Amino acid sequence: MIAAETAAIVFLCLYLPYALPVAAALTGIWVLNLVAIALISARRGSPEINCALALFVTALPVAGAVVYFFAASGKRRKIRLEIKNAKPQSGLERAALSHGGGCGAGYEKAVYFKNGEDYFNALFREIENAKKRVCLEYFIISRGRIFAELFSALQRARKNGAEIFIIIDGVGSAFRCGRKELKKLKSVGEVKIFHKLAPLPYSRLNFRDHRKIATVDGKVAFTGGINIADEYANIHSPHGYWKDCGIAIYGGAAEILEGMFFSVLRKKYVMDCPGGGNARCIAYGDCPPHSSGFCESLYAYAIANAKQRVHITTPYLCVSEKLRTALCFAAARGVDVRVIIPHIPDKKYAFELSKANAGFLEKYGVRFYEFTPGFMHSKIMLCDDSLYIGSYNFDFRSMRLNYECGVMIDGKPAADAERDFWECLRLSSPLNCKVSRMRSVYRFFLKLVAPLI
Repeated sequence: MIAAETAAIVFLCLYLPYALPVAAALTGIWVLNLVAIALISARRGSPEINCALALFVTALPVAGAVVYFFAASGKRRKIRLEIKNAKPQSGLERAALSHGGGCGAGYEKAVYFKNGEDYFNALFREIENAKKRVCLEYFIISRGRIFAELFSALQRARKNGAEIFIIIDGVGSAFRCGRKELKKLKSVGEVKIFHKLAPLPYSRLNFRDHRKIATVDGKVAFTGGINIADEYANIHSPHGYWKDCGIAIYGGAAEILEGMFFSVLRKKYVMDCPGGGNARCIAYGDCPPHSSGFCESLYAYAIANAKQRVHITTPYLCVSEKLRTALCFAAARGVDVRVIIPHIPDKKYAFELSKANAGFLEKYGVRFYEFTPGFMHSKIMLCDDSLYIGSYNFDFRSMRLNYECGVMIDGKPAADAERDFWECLRLSSPLNCKVSRMRSVYRFFLKLVAPLI
């Protein structure tokens, strides 16, 4: 396209002198595009995202470059979590620490929740008994019955003398958490909106806080895929049965997740690595654009080293070449690789992308299933005896563009998650990847822009 544009400009200048103003305009557009694409090529990030950005700028010669320059020149939030006196006991712990988003730590016990009802019951019980502080960081906090129960629990914690800190994502909770709900939350504690919904030139809408973190007194931390909304407890079910899961960790590791929370709230947070515990886990996170991609590398490493099984549940599947290669090679080595995705989607375009990626991976031995009762929102990966659970989806946005968190843990929680996976599998049916030609064309164009959506 650059060659064609150059030829057009030369032709106009040499053979159509009266078209010099047009040639000058084309030259300006050419230079603008070239500068934008050069900057995109030089930026950090996955090649898939850079390629999609370059395609966007090329397809919209002036508008695309202008939008990119506005987005790139905006002020970026730089989050820093510094953990002192940490003593990594493995290469993965060392990598998590050097990445700056977490580290390995001990814990007393961990509880896996296979549905939202059990998760909320345990969470609200802990909040009601809080004595020092309650920290909540959620992508979605929505009006409804679950919000009412949360607010009641926070009021009791406040009466106990606990401080309340809340972070809400400005896009995820937009139109779901109104002024009335915000006023209630502000009446019990400090509330911060992460990247408020704002006009494009001043926004940072591409970087969202997709984390789900709740900590109480620094002694217990909850994470997983569950937000504060009625559908997560199946009170309101617009997409059939809403399948989700979470985990509660008691002990020192809870302080790491609390540190992640305060790093977003205060932009910089320094803490000592907690000690003690009967077992160890790794708490990790990503803070783009300055610190991202750790989970993607962690998952690729885990899949590449799996010997028996890789079991995944995810609402969206749109992975990079790194993860795609790891999954295909694991299946080729004889590893049991199975993935459960939703049967009833919440976003149709995302569902089509998931099926398109599944169709490619299925050819290499990865088996896919649809969760027939409804929507699979659970976000777990089981590699042999290790469980990876948190807020990450298997897509570009989670791996590269969102603030996310997760925990790698072994033992009973991993065994409980494995049982839960097989229960879901019994309720699922094999995915049919055969599609019509028109749908294949639609999926082709979706793939071109997938890294940006």
